[in-house]
Amino acid sequence: MNTLNKVYSKLNKKTELATHKVDLGAIDDLDDKYKKIASKAPKIKQQILKNSNELSAVSNDLDNLQSDFKKLEGMAKELGADNIEKRARTMFNTVGNLSSAWGKAAIQIESSAKNI
Repeated sequence: MNTLNKVYSKLNKKTELATHKVDLGAIDDLDDKYKKIASKAPKIKQQILKNSNELSAVSNDLDNLQSDFKKLEGMAKELGADNIEKRARTMFNTVGNLSSAWGKAAIQIESSAKNI
């Protein structure tokens, strides 16, 4: 009987060790998954920053275009071309609003990306 108890005792210990090995393997698997997921973040952050810079460049281009519409509006006024003057003024305002909105969005996106 004593021998049987020793055998059961040893089997129970081995079973417990096997359980711990499974748990350690599970934590390693989760660590690996975390590293794989976390490794994507810096690439995405760089892409967001790049897109923010491109959006800022579009805003700058729109600023230049807005200036051109203002010049056209002045020339049209001098020539008495009321339709062109009115259209240039409308485009000046539209382009200015877009430029402002996109410029602000670019700044907000860049700021958010830097905080990640």
